[in-house]
Amino acid sequence: MPRFDYMCQKNTYTGSVGTFRYRLSPVKMDDIETVFLASAYHNNCYEVEKEAGRMAEKEFEYSQEGIDQAEAWFASQLGD
Repeated sequence: MPRFDYMCQKNTYTGSVGTFRYRLSPVKMDDIETVFLASAYHNNCYEVEKEAGRMAEKEFEYSQEGIDQAEAWFASQLGD
């Protein structure tokens, strides 16, 4: 997983393990708060799985701790 200094530059991080795919991106919730949105899905591309509703998503704090928590969450989603 990337470090916070990479992610705070509005970068999106993606990866895969076999057919399991994941994505972490910063999302501005309002003028003050930004969070990380973690997405986990299988098989197809992000857009197809999002449109079909076959994607698990979870928000995490916009910090290095949030990235670490997202990484643990991805690992828990790998077996689903």
